[in-house]
Amino acid sequence: MSSSQPNPGIKEWIDKVLTGAKPTAVEFLRLLPDGFVFGVAFMSLISMCKSYGVLLFSMFELMLIQRLFSTFIGSVAPTGAGPNAAAAVCQNGFAFPNSLRISMIDTIGKPNAFPSSSIFFLTGVVSYIIGSIQEFKKEITTLGGDINMRTTIATMLSLFFVFAMFIYRVVYGCDSFGNVLLTMILGIVMGIVLVHQNMALFGRDGINMLNLPMILSSAELGKPVYVCAPAK
Repeated sequence: MSSSQPNPGIKEWIDKVLTGAKPTAVEFLRLLPDGFVFGVAFMSLISMCKSYGVLLFSMFELMLIQRLFSTFIGSVAPTGAGPNAAAAVCQNGFAFPNSLRISMIDTIGKPNAFPSSSIFFLTGVVSYIIGSIQEFKKEITTLGGDINMRTTIATMLSLFFVFAMFIYRVVYGCDSFGNVLLTMILGIVMGIVLVHQNMALFGRDGINMLNLPMILSSAELGKPVYVCAPAK
């Protein structure tokens, strides 16, 4: 019996789709950090949502922190970027035909250094969002329904984007493997630190990314609970 062979027409179509999808996926990942900033800025503007505004504030903090880290580490022990860091595929931001490139990540942050500007930013933001959601586990559990499923899916997709960016930056030689790995660890730590910072500055509603109705105890509302003593 002869083994079945794939239909040449189907195989050719699959190869064509994959060939066309690859540059699109790479361009998406290249634009992802800056697109994230502009997307959150737009959403915070049209929705006037406090938590989105706080997230945007934290994004700029992450860029500034990356610049401070890279400047300090570069002055002590300079670490080079990947072998293809200067290639167009490794440049963040929106490129135009006149060679102009706009990138907030590389303008406020510092490109081609440790920690990697795009990996640090994306990992820090994802860590911040996941950490913020975890602070509302009580509300999510109480509300039930499909909230748990949606938060799980959002967390998995966020981790997928970080993993995809990790592969992209290493495979294309934008950053070294060690640089990316250490940057991810640093980004996770800073994301968690910013969650607690914003809770202290803006309260729990400042990190309420899902805009959930918050459950507050009587003590938190300044209304202590009184218990009647048994009659004597």
